[in-house]
Amino acid sequence: MTNLKLSSKMHLFIIISTVLAVIGVAVGLICHFVADGYFNFGAEFKSYNTVEVNYAYVDYSDEKEVMDICDGVFDKAGVSYFAVASGDTSEGGRIIYKFSKGVDEAKLAETVTGIQSEFEKKVETAQSYAAFHSFATQLNGGKVLTFASIAIVVAIVLQFLYFLIRYKVTMAFAAFLANVHNLVIYVSLLAITRVPVGISAVAFGALTVLVTMIACGFIFDRYRRNLKKENFAKLDGDEQTDISVSESFKSILYSVVGIATVAVVIFVMLSISAMSALTILTPALLAIISVASAMYGTVFFVPPVYTRIKRIGDTVKARSKSKK
Repeated sequence: MTNLKLSSKMHLFIIISTVLAVIGVAVGLICHFVADGYFNFGAEFKSYNTVEVNYAYVDYSDEKEVMDICDGVFDKAGVSYFAVASGDTSEGGRIIYKFSKGVDEAKLAETVTGIQSEFEKKVETAQSYAAFHSFATQLNGGKVLTFASIAIVVAIVLQFLYFLIRYKVTMAFAAFLANVHNLVIYVSLLAITRVPVGISAVAFGALTVLVTMIACGFIFDRYRRNLKKENFAKLDGDEQTDISVSESFKSILYSVVGIATVAVVIFVMLSISAMSALTILTPALLAIISVASAMYGTVFFVPPVYTRIKRIGDTVKARSKSKK
């Protein structure tokens, strides 16, 4: 790490971060106008339509038979659902198919009629029936997003104040910049990769800020302890920063990966009953994006920027002393 001389590569990392942010905005805007939204919103934050099928035991005793009928009608109509859920009722069972808002509602209404016709072919007075429903979700008005945003802002402000008291003004500004930068990179990667954005994406966004705070704590704590060493204090700011980052790297890596792994396990355990590969895979992908954003921003982007902030701070101090 020290041999990389990170502090001399500020412009390179600024270019990389800017390119990622610009690509994220470009992909997000394109998808906003030609796809379902700026992000690939998951079921929690996406408006959708449903075809609800209720079947009675007197008509069908096997759920698979009903699903085969529905799949046949959907295939004939040329529509496909992105999720399906089923359960038992007092009279039989219920199957709910979810469709994107981009699917023609007229076609979905026709599938309801088609399913009903298939039921009546088997039993003239079938008690089973199908129905169409439309659900609208406010993507940017959900309580989860609101409270998560408030929590993230509060956490960033509190860390800034803590670093201001415990370390230096320059370190506090660097940590603040790290949080904002890493969150921007995380959001940009979500837009670029099109990973489903749901409750778990919000949680991993908060996790990105958390691990950034921890990583900054490791680096600046190491920096402060190293300043007590005479040889270290004689080095210039760039070398001091590079050494501190190098010595903190393993601690940061183990902590970040450990926290992300625990978060993935928790989400997988919560969603394992869904028996969906995508539901289980999504937290893992989000963890990778979160860790990559936090590690890149804290270990590569922030150190060279911090050295520039430190130089500005030292210059201001020198001028203040000269005036006195």
